[in-house]
Amino acid sequence: MDLNVKDRDRARRFFVEQLGMEVIGEDTDHTYLLTGDQVLGLHDAPDGGGPTGVHHLALRVSEWTGLRSRVGRARVTITGEKEREDSRSLFLRGPEGLSLELVWRPDPHIHICAHPRPVLPPADDEDDEA
Repeated sequence: MDLNVKDRDRARRFFVEQLGMEVIGEDTDHTYLLTGDQVLGLHDAPDGGGPTGVHHLALRVSEWTGLRSRVGRARVTITGEKEREDSRSLFLRGPEGLSLELVWRPDPHIHICAHPRPVLPPADDEDDEA
């Protein structure tokens, strides 16, 4: 699942410090967290105080072959498709405007992040005294 949040740093701290999730990738506008074999994406809400909440819901599928045909026969609107190094995704329009992603991975326990977590210097909490 991906969430739009107004304060990504605060949301990141909550999920990492309070719930024990691990940061597996981060960039200027998103953070990816891992718990077990599930990934949670945190995205900056659109400028101007746009909507927060669910960005899209990602559901794992066990079989990719024939998925596009099965979805088409069900008369579900396909809004996009993406192939990555470790996965393939089919994006759909769900009820009430919900964005859905069907994700297939050869190994469902591996999630390669395109933007690995940057190595940051340790925070200096002490005030400089002159």
